[in-house]
Amino acid sequence: VRDVMTVDVKTAPPDTTVSDILRIMVENNIGSVVIVGPRREVLGIVTERDLIRKVLLKGLNPRETKAEEIMSKPVVTIEPDASIQEAANLMKEKGVGHLPVVENGRVVGIIAEGDIILLAPEFLQIFRLKREWSG
Repeated sequence: VRDVMTVDVKTAPPDTTVSDILRIMVENNIGSVVIVGPRREVLGIVTERDLIRKVLLKGLNPRETKAEEIMSKPVVTIEPDASIQEAANLMKEKGVGHLPVVENGRVVGIIAEGDIILLAPEFLQIFRLKREWSG
């Protein structure tokens, strides 16, 4: 995972507004922002799916809603020394598309479904099956 993870992982504190989270996603063309504490420990993750299901569909005001109110937690994470196969299997098993990479309790990167598919197209079938199971 260490060799393919994105090291410039975008993070934000839990009191960040949803509108600021959305701005980070759009400006960086990414699908998630990791919510961290003061020592870069992972507290949660906000994904595009969270924004749709927990903000848009519920009619919440993105300027007033904080990341900590909608973030997914506990977060499924992976260690940098794990294999790509382990990452793909973990994503499939847990039904997630992003895995923060954590070392010594701190976020050091992130790996997404798309990263794995670009690197190893043979994993595409794993993710197709995951989508069929999760609806």
